[in-house]
Amino acid sequence: MLLSQAGGAAALLAGSLISAGGTRWENNVKVWLDATQIYDLSRDRWRQGPPLPVKLAYGPFTQSAAGLEIYGGTDGRTVSRQIYRLDAALTRWSRAGQAPADLLLGRAVRVGGRVFLFGGCGDVADLTRCADAVWTREDGGPWKRVGALPGGAVASPAAVLHDGMVYLFGGCSMPAGNKLVNRAEAWRFDPKSLAWRPLRALPAANRGLTAVSARGRIYLFGGYTTGFTAGVWRYDPASDLYAPETPLPVAVAFMEFFTGNGHFIGAGGEDRARSRTDRTFAGVLKEDR
Repeated sequence: MLLSQAGGAAALLAGSLISAGGTRWENNVKVWLDATQIYDLSRDRWRQGPPLPVKLAYGPFTQSAAGLEIYGGTDGRTVSRQIYRLDAALTRWSRAGQAPADLLLGRAVRVGGRVFLFGGCGDVADLTRCADAVWTREDGGPWKRVGALPGGAVASPAAVLHDGMVYLFGGCSMPAGNKLVNRAEAWRFDPKSLAWRPLRALPAANRGLTAVSARGRIYLFGGYTTGFTAGVWRYDPASDLYAPETPLPVAVAFMEFFTGNGHFIGAGGEDRARSRTDRTFAGVLKEDR
């Protein structure tokens, strides 16, 4: 990457991996970014894209044929509910409405023409200010609250759409005494009935992990368990079982992965306390077993 970062939005559009905003550390000072970084998969090269209108990090995001959408975030001083959209041509950011709540460290999943928002916080450091709300809207329509997270307020889970269902894994919470607790629970959400189903818990409580759907399975990458982890797990929705995969080259949390050209592609993330990585990883998808 041109700049190391974690906490930014990400997408895979037009054969390019997009990283927008986020934070990094410079001389032991946390810096908030407005940079848009674009990686051309075919040329194996990063370039600068149009900067965000503001410095922005920790907002949930989705992608569609219209581009990358970020649902709020923070510049380190104030929390924004402004939605920003990068067009599909990767040339221009525009405003695209308002989020219904403070959504820091929450997750967003697009299901066709609908977007679902899961949880979210008003402060990235004080997770007692996180919510359990589930919101949805049709493209261009108003937001409507449609439920609550079944395990209570959770920050930084993994979320992924798989075979029409939304899957959430892990995360963290601060239930009492300002003590951060990693979570191992996993859930399946039906966007039609709005019903939740509990799944087998993660092998270890984990926050900051990320998820990708590929070849009938869900792959879970990195995160923070008792420390930063390089672990990769394959989850089979049919059997509700986890199996270990080849670990990442380094332990990292918040590295968003996508599938393209038969590979898993990911970049950036938090590799240790007060540090961000600029690494770009590509892993070959194994044949079906």
